[in-house]
Amino acid sequence: MTEETSMPGQPVPPRPEPRGEKDYRSFSWLFKRMIHEAVTIDRDLAAGFGLALTDLMCLTFLFESDEPVTAKMLAEHVNLSTGATTALIDRLERDGFVVRERNPTDRRSVIIALVSERVEPLLANFERLRHRLRRAYDGLSPEESAAVEHFMRSLLSDD
Repeated sequence: MTEETSMPGQPVPPRPEPRGEKDYRSFSWLFKRMIHEAVTIDRDLAAGFGLALTDLMCLTFLFESDEPVTAKMLAEHVNLSTGATTALIDRLERDGFVVRERNPTDRRSVIIALVSERVEPLLANFERLRHRLRRAYDGLSPEESAAVEHFMRSLLSDD
């Protein structure tokens, strides 16, 4: 799919304006296309493993976390109630993706840990997206990557 073609079910992108001028419509379309592509990849990946998107978000968070993850941290990340998070963890534990471990620093909570053998095939499928992200990122100068990161953080900001 080239920049000039549309996504299935999406309108044809707006024509770029003359060089040197900001083109919000084209920018907005490309941004939405990027989100659509990311959601499609996640949806297809989750479906291929019999998971819901929230399950995949949970597993991704556990994989990318630099620290042990408690159920409370997981609930905050996926924006679920504690009851819904417990059901999510129960389901992932039943399906062999995670285990609950004692929290060595707080007896009142448990750590949610990935089961490596079960999630490795799932994580291997992330390579398609990782490759595309890395290729685009590597093509940026340090100034450009800082600007892109600033932009993404501003989108996520509540300000």
